[in-house]
Amino acid sequence: MATGTTALYGTGLDFSSVFPRLSRVQATLLVGGLSIAFIFVGRFGLDLVQSISTFATMIITCTAPWMVVMMLGYWTRRGWYDPDALQVFNRRQRGGRYWFAHGWNWRGMTAWWVTAVIGVLFTNIPGQFVGPLGDLAGGVDISLPLSLVVAAVLFLALLRVFPEPRAVYGPEGARLARTVEVPVPPISGPAALSVPSTTLIS
Repeated sequence: MATGTTALYGTGLDFSSVFPRLSRVQATLLVGGLSIAFIFVGRFGLDLVQSISTFATMIITCTAPWMVVMMLGYWTRRGWYDPDALQVFNRRQRGGRYWFAHGWNWRGMTAWWVTAVIGVLFTNIPGQFVGPLGDLAGGVDISLPLSLVVAAVLFLALLRVFPEPRAVYGPEGARLARTVEVPVPPISGPAALSVPSTTLIS
C-alpha cells in the first residue's frame, strides 16, 4: 500500500482523462479503493506473488510498444505540439488538429495493439506464462525486443501509407512521414474555442 500510494495521484489523473465524466478526486478515490481491495485480497486471500510478477512482465510487454509509438510521434513531429488542441478531449470538446477519426488516432492505436498482441504471443516466462509462440526462439523470451522493433516499423509504415493531416506537424513539417492537406475540424462543445471553419492545414 505504501508503495502504491506514490503512484496514486498520477493514476487518478490518467483515469479521469480516460473517463472525463469523473472528476480528478472521484477517479483517484475509485482507483484507490479498488487498489486497496486488490491488495488485501491478493495478500491475505490468495498467494499472488508469482501472478503479480507475471502481470508486471505483461504490463511491460504491452506498454513498451506504446512508448515507441509516442517517441516516434514526437520525433516525426520534430518535437512540435499544439498544447491547446491537446486539451480538447479533457474539456469534453470535439475537433481540432488532433481529432483524427472521431478523436482516435487509429494509426498509433493499430501499431500499439498489433505489437502488444505479438509481444504476448512470444512471451516465454517458464513456470509462469508461455505464449502460443513463446517456444519459437528456443525458449528465449524475445517478446520485448520483438514488440519494440515491430512497433517502430509498423507505425512508420502506417504513417507513410496513410498520411496524417499536415497541421499536426507544425511549421517545419513532418520528418520521415507523408502528409495530406485537409481542413482542420473546428473545435466545438463546452467552452469551445473559436476556430474558423475555413482554416486549412497548410
